[in-house]
Amino acid sequence: MKRFNTPSLRIAALALSLGLLVTGCDKQLEFEPGDVILAEDAINTADDLQRMLNSNYDVLANVLNGRQQSIAELLTNNMARPYSSLDYTAVWNRETNFFTPTTGGLYTDFYYAIYRANVVVESFDLVEGLDDATALRLEAESRFVRAVCHWYLVKMWGYPYGYTADNSHLGVPLRLDAVEPPTPRATVGEVYAQVIADLEFARDNLPQENGPYASSMAASGFLAHIHFLRQDWAASQAEAERVMNSGLFQLDDDLDRFEARSDSVLAGDLINPETVFGIIGGYFAVDGDSLLNDRSYAFRDNFRQDNNINPQLTFSEDIVNLFSLNAADDRGNWINSDGVTHKVTRFDDKQFFNVPIVHLTGLNLLRAMCVAQNGGDLSTAIADINAIRDRAFGEDLNDLDPASDAAAVLAAAREEYRKETLCEGWELDQAKLRGVMGEDETVRDAPWDCPGSLLQFPNSSTTAAGFILNDEGGCL
Repeated sequence: MKRFNTPSLRIAALALSLGLLVTGCDKQLEFEPGDVILAEDAINTADDLQRMLNSNYDVLANVLNGRQQSIAELLTNNMARPYSSLDYTAVWNRETNFFTPTTGGLYTDFYYAIYRANVVVESFDLVEGLDDATALRLEAESRFVRAVCHWYLVKMWGYPYGYTADNSHLGVPLRLDAVEPPTPRATVGEVYAQVIADLEFARDNLPQENGPYASSMAASGFLAHIHFLRQDWAASQAEAERVMNSGLFQLDDDLDRFEARSDSVLAGDLINPETVFGIIGGYFAVDGDSLLNDRSYAFRDNFRQDNNINPQLTFSEDIVNLFSLNAADDRGNWINSDGVTHKVTRFDDKQFFNVPIVHLTGLNLLRAMCVAQNGGDLSTAIADINAIRDRAFGEDLNDLDPASDAAAVLAAAREEYRKETLCEGWELDQAKLRGVMGEDETVRDAPWDCPGSLLQFPNSSTTAAGFILNDEGGCL
């Protein structure tokens, strides 16, 4: 078995594994992430455009492989103090600064993917004979990547949508041009408007199924989450139902959405039926060999406890208390507690695995919350919740009362959502939403929006004239 050790080889492997033609000396594949790419040197054919697009997915996969999720979890009540990592401890303490390399690297990598997406969109005129259908698909996929990256950035480096009445509070820089100089922060309203425009373009111009790439369904899945954070319950429900009613995805009977890999099971051969959009990793068949593309190392290295005496990230007492309310919940098996340290077992016995990002469980529970918030048919929401509970407790063993009112439905959906998405990074969104809606939300005994609750921008961002950093400290 061969294993890739450099970013350029990882990009090449992804392209090969997806059946794309890579021959000869490919200038584009010699670039490290972050290097400036001269499009006229790297892009001459439609295949070059496709390889450049694949490199966007490659960078996206390397930030959603547990890196973003781990940092997001540390900003919630889900995690205990990290074991030894100074960077993770800074995040948990809400004390990041512009020299914190882990958060700075995450920020920069999201913009690498945005930059490369813009290069693709701006390079169509370099390719002779590029047909309209291919150009439209490439643009739609590139704008999907650009939107997803901007959204993750704005929700971790900016206060949430609705924090000000007109959303004029500062978000993150909007990068819509590959050659534009560094820019100051756009408002949260401006970032969300662009993210929605890009995802709607992707939704309307991509096929419902597109292999491991962005699809129309994936765009709707993200839009459901985004509209939910905007408190546009009707729009969120509509996008979620578009995915749920497509017939392309099914709730898995198994609680494990993170499908383990072995060298006898190729990466594309086993994708969880719930996955609407995810990161595909593991072993690929290339030239008669089994090649590894590791897309799960941050989950494995941060959380896994069966081969690590002291994993970096462990559950908080708050999570243990949540599951102790009902010992019949099979998800309680995700915790190995000695009464002091509460280790995560969700990734045990997994060395390499796919990473689900948008999945049907999450969309079911989003719909339930939307219905409860929007005065819809509560029986629909109750059915969504019970489908998840039946899997965790056994059929009909802990179902929500069919006579439950909207408040009870909302509380139940929120509880199930928190449990189901442990370690996946989604609880940070929920906490900020509850806070911006005026609920009494605290994170480790401090206000959810205290100074320091936002990640600090890296020092490199301050090269833009007038760039304003986030406030630091004040949470403890």
